[in-house]
Amino acid sequence: MKKILTLLLAVMLAFPVAALTGCSDRSTQLKMYIPGEYIDEEIFDEFETWYNEQTGKTVEVVTPTTFDAVEEIMTAVERDHADYDLLLPSDYAVEQLIKKDLLVKVDKNIIDVESVMKEEYVDRAKISDPTLEYSVPYMYGTFGIMYDYSKTGKHIDSWSAIFTDEYDQKSANKDSLREAITSAAIWYNREELSSLSNGFTSYGAEYQAKLQSIYEDFSDTAIDNAVSVLGEMRSYSAIWGGESLKFDMAANNTNVEVALMWSCDAGYVMNDYEDDDGVEHEGNRNMWYVVPKEGGNIYLDSFVISKYAKNTEAANYFLKFLCLKETALKNSEYAGAISPVKEAYYQLYEEYTADTSYAETSGQEWRDMYIDTLFPSAETLKRCGTMRDFGDRDAAISVKWADVRNR
Repeated sequence: MKKILTLLLAVMLAFPVAALTGCSDRSTQLKMYIPGEYIDEEIFDEFETWYNEQTGKTVEVVTPTTFDAVEEIMTAVERDHADYDLLLPSDYAVEQLIKKDLLVKVDKNIIDVESVMKEEYVDRAKISDPTLEYSVPYMYGTFGIMYDYSKTGKHIDSWSAIFTDEYDQKSANKDSLREAITSAAIWYNREELSSLSNGFTSYGAEYQAKLQSIYEDFSDTAIDNAVSVLGEMRSYSAIWGGESLKFDMAANNTNVEVALMWSCDAGYVMNDYEDDDGVEHEGNRNMWYVVPKEGGNIYLDSFVISKYAKNTEAANYFLKFLCLKETALKNSEYAGAISPVKEAYYQLYEEYTADTSYAETSGQEWRDMYIDTLFPSAETLKRCGTMRDFGDRDAAISVKWADVRNR
């Protein structure tokens, strides 16, 4: 009887595997591992047709597997050798993947990245991928502060709104190691940053070098200083803000008035939006966003090809397809972020700046802020650093973060 049951169990366990893999030809599939709701899946059919026109071959884009945190990529690729062709990490994770030899170079005969991207984002991409051989920039944004002007009654321009008791129990940092640690480190170094920028009025090379050095200092001293700032902040911070905070602020479902926020999240709820439950809402024009005067961050999410990819040809052509103007426009509109592809960027910028409704309904000042949230000016970018890979300090920093987060 035991032998019969064992045999039946083996058959039952084996069947779904065979059903899932037995009839698929991996050489005609394209698989990817990306953040959720970050790509317009309607482009997949278009790509399949376009790929056939370009190569005479057939490919099926498999519905992407999604992750919640970029760090999950390392587990999937480094430990599990997961079956994905394309990955979509942030800048610091691109750097880490390159260091660990987990990527395949992009075929420059198929896609010449530098020729299609805006120059300033090519320069940013090279911080993580110095030769720009492994990554293709997809979307960019900044982190700063989103605040409800109808409640604060004044405009905010400083991290003091987060790191002092000015908004006692009405402020929130980010429930994310890198954003929390970095913002605290910037605040800790504010006096030197102020001195190097003439009181935050002129953001020259010395200021920019100092700001970037903060993103690259993972010493015990630097991290302990940042953690001490976060520890003090906990006495007057309402919460560690998660993904739902933008919706709660926009819907007036929280007492939080100011919060560390990504620009794409802030911009998303300023216009009509859909929440996590699929409910439609009118945009909240009381929301404002700013990269604080002390400094912020610019992120660059980029597609890369996994070392364990099984269809590198289709992967390279998909990267080229993403850089076509119409594809980049569709993905920008879907993701609520702006593509660094030149042709798409310039068209979107022209459309947004030509739209007079923003000024008519919300005032010229709000309109100018909103445009700079989506299309950060050269002056805004001067006070933005770029995150780097923690390297062998990752575990130690994670322990320090967990300690202050859980207090």
